Amino acid sequence: MYIRAMTAPTTLAVDLTAATARFVRFVRQGAQASTATWRALAILDQHGPLRVGDFAAFDQLTQPTATAILRRLGAEGAVEKVPDPADGRASLVALTAAGRARLAELRADNAARLDPVLAALDDDDLAVLARATELLLALTDPDPAPAITASKGTPA
Repeated sequence: MYIRAMTAPTTLAVDLTAATARFVRFVRQGAQASTATWRALAILDQHGPLRVGDFAAFDQLTQPTATAILRRLGAEGAVEKVPDPADGRASLVALTAAGRARLAELRADNAARLDPVLAALDDDDLAVLARATELLLALTDPDPAPAITASKGTPA
């Protein structure tokens, strides 16, 4: 267990980064879709319709790589181009109903792989993971301070 007085924040940050990467690799083993597909669908679900350049920035990809992923997903019917309401000359990429359904399937598949692991934990450990999940979501929010404060039960 980490105790702030005994563990430097940098050490916790390094360990947290390594642990989350390892966890994602564990969950994605045997997945029915590539990590790139899963990430692309999740980004569009979280952020809504995006320009290709904005999508590339969110996924930390080059624009040509992002374009290739989005074209493939478009050919599969998971995403579609829609007009950009802010600029009639531009278009956005948005999830289709099929894309949302595919993301739900992928998330359910991930959950099914985790269910047996989580079932082996006691209630205290499950509560710790639930709290850690809240914190991770709050820390990755674009404005984390209010979300972290709210997650502690304090009005933001």
